[in-house]
Amino acid sequence: MPRKTPQVKIYLKQLSKAELFKLAKLKKLRISEKWTKGKIVETLSVYVSTSDVIKLHSKKSKAKTKTELGLKSALKGIKLEDRVVKVFTRQGFQCTKNIRMKGAEIDVVGFKKGGLLHYDEYVVVECKDRAKVIPSDFKKFIGSMNLYIRKKRLDPELVTGYLYTTGVFDSDVKSQARAFPNIKLKRLKP
Repeated sequence: MPRKTPQVKIYLKQLSKAELFKLAKLKKLRISEKWTKGKIVETLSVYVSTSDVIKLHSKKSKAKTKTELGLKSALKGIKLEDRVVKVFTRQGFQCTKNIRMKGAEIDVVGFKKGGLLHYDEYVVVECKDRAKVIPSDFKKFIGSMNLYIRKKRLDPELVTGYLYTTGVFDSDVKSQARAFPNIKLKRLKP
């Protein structure tokens, strides 16, 4: 029976090489620039915990009040949504932000008109600017996406869902996403 991959390795594999070097520097480990990403992940998995990886992405706010903190986090979310809109606009989608329906809110919805040989394409995007995306975030996104598909009477096969984050995905989220072929998990650097 194969051994289960440690949780910390799952998180480390999601990071870029630059983020891995930053984490090694925080832990005062010397890692060669010539090492492959796999070798770096193997080495760091011995010295780093999952909370270290999550702390790498959580930023301390300089806000003095709860209102200030709320405004700053809302602005960070808006910036992430703008970055995602740019990604899909470059691919030819016409995007709309913050679609509100009874029972759900969707951050970005994109539409690309099909041609003679192609069907119309739709994207439904949820943006999470947090250190770790947990299964409840994923379930909420699935529910919002399904509600949007039902309300707009779309063919579910023409709709692709994207869950974007600046942090990491919980291993349960990654395993649950495998059950949905039209859902993609993506990371953007903060």
